[in-house]
Amino acid sequence: MEICISMKLKDIVSVTGMPGLHKILGQNKSGLILEALADGKKFSTNLRQRVSILSDISMFEEEGEVKLAVVLQNVKALEEKGETIPTGKADNDEVKAFMSKVMPNYDRERVYPSDMKKLCAWYHLLKDKLDFATLHEEETEGSEGSDSDAPVAKAKPDVSKTAAKSAVKTATKTAAGVKAKTATPRKMGS
Repeated sequence: MEICISMKLKDIVSVTGMPGLHKILGQNKSGLILEALADGKKFSTNLRQRVSILSDISMFEEEGEVKLAVVLQNVKALEEKGETIPTGKADNDEVKAFMSKVMPNYDRERVYPSDMKKLCAWYHLLKDKLDFATLHEEETEGSEGSDSDAPVAKAKPDVSKTAAKSAVKTATKTAAGVKAKTATPRKMGS
């Protein structure tokens, strides 16, 4: 299998209840069509599954939040300096010590060891597949113009953005697994 180095964070998702990360291939009327990064198996999501796009994920710092793209770049820089990146199964003390190197000001009350382990596991999955050179561009591209609904001229539609909007709508409509009906309050007997 040939390794593709052109993936971007906006094309990769995490699905609640499913291990690993998945690349967005397309969209159908009931969800997204995904491919598991670990084994290449393809599947579709349904309306009840919560999908998180990696480019939308941030980690808490004492004074705000840091986009996942920046955190991953920090991890990559540490690895290039010879630092060993813990696995997702490392003990809590090891991942906490590592996180202090990656993000010295991370919020120790809101970033849990499970989040740190997930970061390490995701990095190991992505390090050979993700284009780290474009992470900074992608992160700034996502922050610029995100408030604008102006159409963008492209040769073909960006499936990941369309899928992302659909996933967000789906998650909010079906958070409890079913659509909630709006009921008019009734007066109790007089």
